[in-house]
Amino acid sequence: GCSPLPLLSRMVAALLQEGADPNLVLPEGVAPMHLAAGLEQENGTRHLCLLLQHGGDPNVRSGEGLTPVHVAASWGCTACLRLLLAEGGDPQLEDQDGNRAFDLALEQGNEMCVGILQDGGWNSGSRKCLGVPRAQPPAGHNLYGDPQSSRSQLSQRSLFFPSKGNRTSFGPAPSGAPGLVPPLSCSAYSPELTSALHTYRIPPSQADEMALAAEFDQPDKNRRWREGLLKSSFNYLLLDPRVTRNLPARCQLLSPAEAFQTFVQAVFYVGKGTRGRPYRHLYEALSHYQEGQGTPATQVSSKVRHILEIWAGGQGVVSMHCFQNVVPVEAYTREACMVDAIGLRRLTNQKKGNYYGSVAGWPMKRRRSLGVFLLHRALRIFLAEGERQLRPADI
Repeated sequence: GCSPLPLLSRMVAALLQEGADPNLVLPEGVAPMHLAAGLEQENGTRHLCLLLQHGGDPNVRSGEGLTPVHVAASWGCTACLRLLLAEGGDPQLEDQDGNRAFDLALEQGNEMCVGILQDGGWNSGSRKCLGVPRAQPPAGHNLYGDPQSSRSQLSQRSLFFPSKGNRTSFGPAPSGAPGLVPPLSCSAYSPELTSALHTYRIPPSQADEMALAAEFDQPDKNRRWREGLLKSSFNYLLLDPRVTRNLPARCQLLSPAEAFQTFVQAVFYVGKGTRGRPYRHLYEALSHYQEGQGTPATQVSSKVRHILEIWAGGQGVVSMHCFQNVVPVEAYTREACMVDAIGLRRLTNQKKGNYYGSVAGWPMKRRRSLGVFLLHRALRIFLAEGERQLRPADI
């Protein structure tokens, strides 16, 4: 059976015994079952075990079609994943983007979960860990008691999983909208960035960045490196000003955690540039803008479409340059780290980046942690340099 329950688990058990519904999809788009499926590192499988005992459905759908199996696989919660599969969780179900749990585990680099899902050796219908029949809760009850309490719980533990076709589902706030920080909503950030956004604990990856920089500061000249060894490259992040709303000017009104959340939500593209052509990445959008007099084109990339939408609204794209004067392969490696930290489903990048040097052999978790560290460094540079928008006339 399950291990002895601490105070929080006993409180959850008491609510369930009073008829709380573990499958109720809350206004935020997730049910308690989804939350519990991603809590493995904090509480083991205690809460998930309790919810399943009281009628929790391992296949309950979130607002975006995700099941608890999707959540556990994407977050790398192996014990929760095994439990859900043993309790009848269906790994073949697809979310609204057509992804199975296996696809999300593979995307996030969770090798153990990939192995579990490939193996297919789970025993559907077994309830060895539970040892008791499921109680069916009455309809209409909320796991957390009152609605305000449930929103508070969810605000502390959002499940970052988005719809690919709705990457700005939280919406850039209109310029006159109230509130200083766009609300965090469901998206596909990596587990490492998700944790940093909620806790503001930035991974201690200084040594890894120093190792990366040192390796490419004096690269092996006997090797053929992509695009040569001229130190004229940099990284750039394209930011949506409808989200940043001049973040450097108002950051004193925000906590450091809120500033980081806003910055990350504003990033819609991560790239590598060269000193000779610093705004090459905006030229394609400019040509479409001039042809269509500012009307967003249909046959363009999602990056160009996003830029055209910003220009059509009378604002300029924020092109934030960082990590300058490096060789191309170092810039490509930094780009790859940040893209993997944010996740392709939250960006307009068409593909993942390329890793070079020793970083290419690191575990994905270590690379993503470095990406979070680099994003935080980029935020500090952005706050120091200020926000400058680029409109068509500026390019």
